[in-house]
Amino acid sequence: MTELDNLGQLISTDLLIVGGGLSGLVAAIKAKEAKQDVDVLIVEKQTSGYSGKAPKGGGFFVVFTPDDDIDKFVEYHVKNIGIFLEDQELLQLYANESYHAVEQLSNWGVNVVKRADGKLDSNKNEFNGLWSYVGADADIELRLRARARKLGVKIMNKIQIVDLLKNNNDVAGAVGFNIIDGNFYIFNAKATLLANGSCNYHMRKMWAAGTGDGIAAAFRAGAEMRNAEFGNSCVDAIMRDNESHGHRRLLFNSLGENIAERYEPVEGPDMPIELVLGIEKEVLAGRGPIVEDTSKEDKSVRPRASMFARVELWNRPYWSALRQSERGKILKYEPSHLATPEVIMIVHGELAPIKVDHDMKTSLRGLWATGDTSWAGSAWTGAISPPAKMRGTGLLNAILSAMRGGPSAALFATREPLLKINPADVKRFKEEIFAPLKRKSGLDPNVSISGIQDVIRPIRYSVRRSKERLEEALSKIAQVQQGLPKLGAKDTHGLCKCHEAVSMTTCAEMSFKAALTRTESRGFHYREDYPKRDDKNWLKWVIVKYEGGKVQTSTQPIPIDKYKVKPY
Repeated sequence: MTELDNLGQLISTDLLIVGGGLSGLVAAIKAKEAKQDVDVLIVEKQTSGYSGKAPKGGGFFVVFTPDDDIDKFVEYHVKNIGIFLEDQELLQLYANESYHAVEQLSNWGVNVVKRADGKLDSNKNEFNGLWSYVGADADIELRLRARARKLGVKIMNKIQIVDLLKNNNDVAGAVGFNIIDGNFYIFNAKATLLANGSCNYHMRKMWAAGTGDGIAAAFRAGAEMRNAEFGNSCVDAIMRDNESHGHRRLLFNSLGENIAERYEPVEGPDMPIELVLGIEKEVLAGRGPIVEDTSKEDKSVRPRASMFARVELWNRPYWSALRQSERGKILKYEPSHLATPEVIMIVHGELAPIKVDHDMKTSLRGLWATGDTSWAGSAWTGAISPPAKMRGTGLLNAILSAMRGGPSAALFATREPLLKINPADVKRFKEEIFAPLKRKSGLDPNVSISGIQDVIRPIRYSVRRSKERLEEALSKIAQVQQGLPKLGAKDTHGLCKCHEAVSMTTCAEMSFKAALTRTESRGFHYREDYPKRDDKNWLKWVIVKYEGGKVQTSTQPIPIDKYKVKPY
């Protein structure tokens, strides 16, 4: 028995995939298809097939059909959504690959909505017709899990990965623990792929599982982050159920004035930052509450919530059953529904900053990141946080990034040896991971999580930014950090929450420090003290890295000369 075996259960594999949601499953399938003999292991904190956001969302993809003008779309996106911070080459590749990718899902057994002739039932988006939508049933992950297992992919559930193992600058695997029985696991892998989601700070039920575990682990290991200042996704939602409503053109203040028309005179595809700031302005001026009044809708101008209405019409039995169950709960437990419900703005984070190249390789050798771990870090959407003003790009990004990252990681794993792991590193990580269990009467992790939520939630910190308020937010984050060494856990579930609190705090700090660095306003990053876009000084990506025990920021110029769409 080796020294490592004495520390925990040692498992060796060719490719370790952290996260068994949509992106992790697709990456595993593509890895096995690329290299049949590669040993692939998925490690999931919850239960693969049910984890992540895919089973909880609307189940529709953005796609680009043979009839869609991709060049025209790229130009529109760069000028109006990503505001020249895109990796335009990756944006073009994603658009070109989207239709075939969804067809491939169908070939794997996913119930993708099709027409009578067998082709995808694609519908043009109602805003500008530059992209299309295709739907899939909500059991998408269960179908993919079955496919992955048939190909020989191994899956381990209920294991929280906390830290990455390194051999010099190469990633050699990861360590974590079983959240049920507390067993400690050491994973030695030739290649490691992170697919365990973004950081959403436990603030909304659909996004609650996104606690930034993989992002924080990669950051501590020295991986570069990009576009972390765009981790401030914000939506308008019905106050009673904290969920998006889809009728932002029908928002009225207490004087009966249509504020959507005031702050968004030219309608865009999704929530603009101008409307977010406008709603806050109306409330602060005493003209709240803001309500949704669908009785004032002019149906001759635009169909009511046409995308969401179409979602309801698709033939998707699994999704329909889930929807019916959810509505039954609402009717049972929330019987009172106002005709004009109050609407509030909700910041739910969506930090996704791990920097990757076109094959989803990170800056650390042996480490890949797909899906919501690297959405912003891949830079394909530019100066905007998910869903990048385009509902349905979440599933698209999860699938396409995995289809690129999985084969790349598998090829690497077939060429490279299994690196040695330093037992001293494993011992140190193990002691740090289980330390809260020795402090059973220590600080409740919910206190730390609430402290971070109090920084992320307010518009004045996450959206209407300034040097003074960003520094105030960072001061509050520092106060939370001071309590982290005192976190206590009574059991393994509490231990899990302790590490989620650490991850969220790490993610919040990098996000606000990136926002403090960018001294301009662009996309969904608004600086009240620098309200103008500054192409002369800020056609740059902000890079965040953990060096010397501190969070360091730098910049990387956008290679605008090699891109087709330019700001002049």
